[in-house]
Amino acid sequence: MALQQQQDKIGWIGLGEMGAEMASNLHKYLAQSSAHLTVWNRSVDKTTRLAQLGATVAPSIEAVFASSNIIFTSLANDAAVEAVYATLLPLAAARKDRVIFVETSTVYPTLPTKLHAQLQASSPQHIFLQCPVFGRPPAAAAAQLVWVASGNAEAIAHLTPYFNSMARTILDLHTEEVSRACAFKLVGNFFVVGTIELLAEGLTLGNKNGVASADVLKLVELMFPSPVWVGYSKLLAAEDKPKAGGFSVNLGLKDVGHMQRLAEESGAQLPTAELARRHLAKMKEEGCGEEDWSAMIKALQ
Repeated sequence: MALQQQQDKIGWIGLGEMGAEMASNLHKYLAQSSAHLTVWNRSVDKTTRLAQLGATVAPSIEAVFASSNIIFTSLANDAAVEAVYATLLPLAAARKDRVIFVETSTVYPTLPTKLHAQLQASSPQHIFLQCPVFGRPPAAAAAQLVWVASGNAEAIAHLTPYFNSMARTILDLHTEEVSRACAFKLVGNFFVVGTIELLAEGLTLGNKNGVASADVLKLVELMFPSPVWVGYSKLLAAEDKPKAGGFSVNLGLKDVGHMQRLAEESGAQLPTAELARRHLAKMKEEGCGEEDWSAMIKALQ
């Protein structure tokens, strides 16, 4: 760890399925240099694993802020991000030394733009980066995420070793416009949900015509051997859909809603997203909101 990084004190807010895995890998990296992570989560029970690894569990967001000059946030939705930054930004306004905020959640592009503007208006010495990630919880656990970076170039360069501890690659968008990373993330997630919709329809068509799912899976592996296609075809074909370690129907509906809003506001069309939204909504109505979003195939069967 470089001398400048040895002066970093890093905090982490949000220990959901993705956040807990990411924070664990970051803490392990810091521990190599006898440093540690300070963490906070609304549900205290989710901090146990990090505490066992040696991280400091803070009693509040305020305590994380007081002990950190770099703060990562990983939260479920826009409302959670707004709530956390409603606490962080007034604290930042009263602090003279620089703090770097790294927001990693999947949110609508206008939100980071607003947070960045508020931070600059009251505390221009501070930096806000928007850095969403691609990958499911198993990829996060294996430090195999695709990390997207937007914001201040100097800060991104400084934090790159930390990003690398959680990811297999970094996609630096080379822009100060933090909203760009959110739009990029929604485009990527559209590709994912579009793939799920396509595979769900194809598997259902095969099943209704005597084509075994196992044979369809072999075809996917031979003809379309990408991790997303292979991974989701297996999930879709499985009889029992995982309720943990994945991406829920509820979060899928949130993301698809963001995609559709972005398309409407920019004059684009996403008919595939509307199909996926209907199928996800049906599964939520049937009480499957916390199941993996691959459960949407059941709306077609």
